[in-house]
Amino acid sequence: MKTASVRPSPLRGPIAALLAWVIPGAGHFFIGERGRGLIFMITIALTFWGGVAIGGVKNTVNPQDRALWFLGQVCAGVHPFLAIAWSRQVEIPVGADKARWIAYGQMEDISIVYTAIAGMLNLLVILDVLIRAERQGMTQPGGRAGPASERAGP
Repeated sequence: MKTASVRPSPLRGPIAALLAWVIPGAGHFFIGERGRGLIFMITIALTFWGGVAIGGVKNTVNPQDRALWFLGQVCAGVHPFLAIAWSRQVEIPVGADKARWIAYGQMEDISIVYTAIAGMLNLLVILDVLIRAERQGMTQPGGRAGPASERAGP
């Protein structure tokens, strides 16, 4: 007796990719790979916010002064937008040492690179979830994956 295979929605991959961009790892949760999603979620968040911790929230994510770096940072999904919102809420106290609030020199460069690397890592996560969603959509009855031409055996 043959079992009818249910074709997943053609939007499954794009939805997973969009979720992976907005919240790194969320796309993997969506397709049922929770362990992998949690690892990506933690790794990208720690990389991004580690960069912010090194350079300070006031200047690490700055789309006006560092537009090209911001393109890399924005790939980390919601994180750079949260950093921008937070930086607008933080005011440097009058008379305070600005160097304690804003990183300069090498520390600033390191922080910007960390946050952009988090975005580039998330691009890999987005591609990974697209491929995994597509492969899951090709799963044949009986647990075999891939188009029939790629499968060996009867």
